[in-house]
Amino acid sequence: MTIESKLFNLCIDASPPRNEPLVAKYMRSFAFPVLSKLSPFNISKTGSYLSANKDVILQKYGAEAENDITSVLEKLDSLIADILSNSPFRELSSDNIDVKIWNKILDDFSDQDGSRPTWVYTNWLYTECYIHRRIFEAFETSTFLKNYDPFYEQKMKALSHCEEAMDILGKFLIKYFNKNDVQLKNLRDDLPKIIKCALWGNRCDLSQTGGDAIAQTESPLDLVESLQDLMLADESSKVVDFLFASLNESKDNKILDIILDNAGYELFTDLCLADYLVTYKFVNTVRFHGKAIPWFVSDVTSQDFTATINCIAHTSKSETLKELGKRWEGYFKSGQWTFESEQFWTLPFNFGQMKSLDNELYSKLSESFLIISKGDLNYRKLVGDIFWEPTVPFTQAVGSFKPSKLLALRTLKSDITCGLPEGLAEHISKNDPDWLKIGKYAVIHVDGL
Repeated sequence: MTIESKLFNLCIDASPPRNEPLVAKYMRSFAFPVLSKLSPFNISKTGSYLSANKDVILQKYGAEAENDITSVLEKLDSLIADILSNSPFRELSSDNIDVKIWNKILDDFSDQDGSRPTWVYTNWLYTECYIHRRIFEAFETSTFLKNYDPFYEQKMKALSHCEEAMDILGKFLIKYFNKNDVQLKNLRDDLPKIIKCALWGNRCDLSQTGGDAIAQTESPLDLVESLQDLMLADESSKVVDFLFASLNESKDNKILDIILDNAGYELFTDLCLADYLVTYKFVNTVRFHGKAIPWFVSDVTSQDFTATINCIAHTSKSETLKELGKRWEGYFKSGQWTFESEQFWTLPFNFGQMKSLDNELYSKLSESFLIISKGDLNYRKLVGDIFWEPTVPFTQAVGSFKPSKLLALRTLKSDITCGLPEGLAEHISKNDPDWLKIGKYAVIHVDGL
């Protein structure tokens, strides 16, 4: 029996049960193909990238780093073998601050007799996060590559592939920002478009391609119009009404918190949205929340964030983009924008657990005027990674996570969905069986508005 066939024999050819957390043992869930194919592929591709760039790495870190490269490759191969043989999870073995938490979680998921969780039978949110934490462990336990991000070059390459679309959106914004007499009607008409540019930027996800860049060449504003029929839920009007009503409020500091997802083009669209909201006084301060370690291939780290703004401000071919980038540098120098990377975002918890497990972060978000959650993984964490009936209201699925008003922008890349009109899911399934998993469709949901 091959390793792959063993994994198949452990699973059930059925859909996951409704209103329960996802588990990979159900072969008709998205969790199963990710576990059996996409995750091993991404891990293997990480190793291939490391091998292909060996000379560059040795030039930077020295000849002694060759042993680290060999060690990391062995650990990545071991991780793939563990997954495909459904081996029990093991403890993490680095001195990183989060290791005690991860190992405590492992104990919590272990049986009374000490049997540890395995890949096929454990809650998918925990399993998938554990995979990516193990990838980082392979690097952090080395001598010279402790802080090496194997996905950094791909993320920056993905940014450069989208400069044409970035320039179009940039020109629109700079023209807007340089007007002295922007009318409220223009703002009300165009704010939903800027929000939806940030939404559709979520399609550019390197974890879906193993790190291969997804070029974005169409006009983002034209794209918003053409993709409107693929919006399965669109509550953008509620957030627009809320933001315009707030213009009459005399709050000293309206804080916007953006829980980021992907680097590259998506991050660019997030920065554009933040600039628009600050420029027209909808909010005063923006806190961007990214990842403390390399995560899910393309998620934003502090290095990505700084490099992206630096690239846009100083090395873009477009003078318009340079002007935008310098605006953004100014926001950071003034403290109006900040980047934060709290540990919670790279732990396998859903957001409903935040208040009890990280009350400091929950309290910080409670100061927020508005929270924007980006992308598929954050959405899954918002709704508990539960395979809800599609008609369950978003506000119900979010449960106890209520620190402030919430806007969720997400293109669908997993089984999890909710807040859809009666019969819509069944209708789409007839013509597009993979509609939940391919990033083609999107939702904009709100809570507390």
